[in-house]
Amino acid sequence: MNSILGFRSSLLRCARMMSDEINMLLLPYQLNYSLWQVMFVIREKNGCTSIEMAEYLNVSKPSIAKRVHALSQLHILTHVETEDKRQKKLILSETGLALFQQCAQDIDHFEQSLIAQFNPQDIQHAVHIFHSIVSALEAQHSGDQHAD
Repeated sequence: MNSILGFRSSLLRCARMMSDEINMLLLPYQLNYSLWQVMFVIREKNGCTSIEMAEYLNVSKPSIAKRVHALSQLHILTHVETEDKRQKKLILSETGLALFQQCAQDIDHFEQSLIAQFNPQDIQHAVHIFHSIVSALEAQHSGDQHAD
């Protein structure tokens, strides 16, 4: 078997299986991994616009709009004014923040149970490799945009 194909298929299968498990964890909260990602970015950035979310998650703006709408219906998001009145900054509401903290705890527990069997140095090495791959993909993506 070609090792590059083995790596790619293993990585994609692992990512799919992890997102499926996280979806199951989030189901009781009326959330899924896509909605969780939006909550995560908002929390990570201490509030942000839909455009910033789309760029961070590398997804389309209409996809973010659908997610924001769903989260707004669950009273998880709050809009705040910005200097530029054309843009809406989103933050987690009190309900959203409490939900985020509970879900983060559940997801962290799941993640810890998965990696507990591995040597911490191996985990750090894997994280370093993933960061390097993301950096290479971002550089490739940036280069593709400048070529247009």
